Amino acid sequence: MNQIGNRVNQVQPFGTTTHDSARVHLGRGCEALQMCICIDCARVTNCAAYHFVETKHNQPHMTEHPTFTPREGSPTIHANIRTVEQKDVIDRLFREHKDEEEGAIRASSSQRDADEDFDASPLAPLHGKTVYDLSSTTTIEYDVVACKDFVEDKGCWVRNMPEAIKAANPNFVPT
Repeated sequence: MNQIGNRVNQVQPFGTTTHDSARVHLGRGCEALQMCICIDCARVTNCAAYHFVETKHNQPHMTEHPTFTPREGSPTIHANIRTVEQKDVIDRLFREHKDEEEGAIRASSSQRDADEDFDASPLAPLHGKTVYDLSSTTTIEYDVVACKDFVEDKGCWVRNMPEAIKAANPNFVPT
């Protein structure tokens, strides 16, 4: 576990080289995470390994039927597991919850004023309409960090990115 709360599963097969663009410096004392090297590989448009990564990320595919399969034992794919910090979310939810309770109190008072037979126990909990899920969120990001079949072509993914991604975010830059 590194200082930013990420667990990184790292498996590096013998004889596999890691491309320099995959290295990311996080600062002193932090374990180095690596970004996906596929964005700079000539084979990204028809690679079965990258198709797997797209599937795991629920992203549009470069091709529905990749024709290139990396050789046995390659590539190396890191699974970066992150649990999203909920403090900011929880603080916002508590503020919203307070607003919801105040709204419920106002609604209850209005109903009591309008209905002489209204019987509300002073100890009855007041709740707004919004229901919150405060469970933590864990995400898994898959990145190809090494591949015996890597063929450098800087910016290949950006030049060939799926139209669905371009349409949704014309200024998208992969990280």
